[in-house]
Amino acid sequence: MKASIILVGTELLSGGTVDTNSIFMAEELNKYGIEIKYKLTVKDTIEDIMIALEFARKNSDLIITSGGVGPTIDDITKDAVAKFLGKRIIVDEEDFKVMKQKFDERKLKYTPNNIKQVEKPEGAVSIENQVGMCPAVYVDDIVSFPGVPSEVYDMFPRFLKWYAEEKKLLIDEIYIKDLLVYGLGESYLDQQISELFTEEGIDYEFLVKDFGIIIRLQGKNSNKNIVEKISEKIYNIIGDNIFGEGNDRLENLVITKLKEKKLSLSVAESCTGGLLAGKIVSVSGASEVFKEGLVTYSNEAKMEKLGVKEETLKKYGAVSEETALEMVKGLKTDVGVSVTGIAGPLGGTKEKPVGLVYFGLKVKDNFKVEKRILVGPRNKIRERATLQGLFYLNKMLKGNA
Repeated sequence: MKASIILVGTELLSGGTVDTNSIFMAEELNKYGIEIKYKLTVKDTIEDIMIALEFARKNSDLIITSGGVGPTIDDITKDAVAKFLGKRIIVDEEDFKVMKQKFDERKLKYTPNNIKQVEKPEGAVSIENQVGMCPAVYVDDIVSFPGVPSEVYDMFPRFLKWYAEEKKLLIDEIYIKDLLVYGLGESYLDQQISELFTEEGIDYEFLVKDFGIIIRLQGKNSNKNIVEKISEKIYNIIGDNIFGEGNDRLENLVITKLKEKKLSLSVAESCTGGLLAGKIVSVSGASEVFKEGLVTYSNEAKMEKLGVKEETLKKYGAVSEETALEMVKGLKTDVGVSVTGIAGPLGGTKEKPVGLVYFGLKVKDNFKVEKRILVGPRNKIRERATLQGLFYLNKMLKGNA
């Protein structure tokens, strides 16, 4: 089965808004074996939406639109779909009741133009919006979603489940295994694993995410054992850089391991400026193990809060193996991480370039310092240093099982 995605919004073409919905949709569609044939972005005009619908109808089985279903004058996607199908627009009374109830419960002011959010082409099926006001609507193999990502993330998986049942898609025939990798690039990964895929019908792809790279293995359910055997071979080749599978994330894995071992955690940050602590506390239940995060940005703070020696800073500098080690030794919990580096764009030298980061790690009486040179603009280096610190800590905790 083939699908086309139509992204509606002049702001998407002007650069005012970045599309993330189609990326999420692609991953969900992939689970059902539905191939995305085309992705089109159009302005908020009936004419442009109609042209896109006509093209998509000729080239795909399912048409998915995102955006242009809200209450304002430029929200015309459902009008365009109705015109394209030769149907009239109606107000769904049940959807209207649900929307009004949400306005009342959330103490929001209802205005007459909000009724546009529960209009739909005659005969359309509504997909409940558990996050926002406007339901998605499906009619004649065209489904229209709002453009708000959180609402798409809520409705799209439920729509696909319903759609697969309606169309009797054989979703059980698809088997997907995601291996999560950190610290290796796509080209290196491809070089290492490409020769493993000799069986027909077993595919792989790389999905680059902010938390690492997903190696996605996919085949028919009848070939599940083959996929698993290939997965084992990949572990044998690059296992040190595979930190999890499926929905695992570094911060969740770290918190889980700390809880299992009944260990407390604190962090001392310089160049990351609190990003590491923020990542940790994003995990529900982190308060059970996380004691504190110190942002010791200046040399004075490193000395006062962590006991870093003045002579260490003078001799080796704030960005050094020695300082990172003294920083983590200054933390009083069972487990600790320190980060000190040069995020740039200023401050780098030939000996200590921009992107140089040292990580101090402590698990009980075991101490370790890691060094990395990260690339990218300032904030990207800070984000990568945050994940790198979690990656090192996760590995160290596994080693102390």
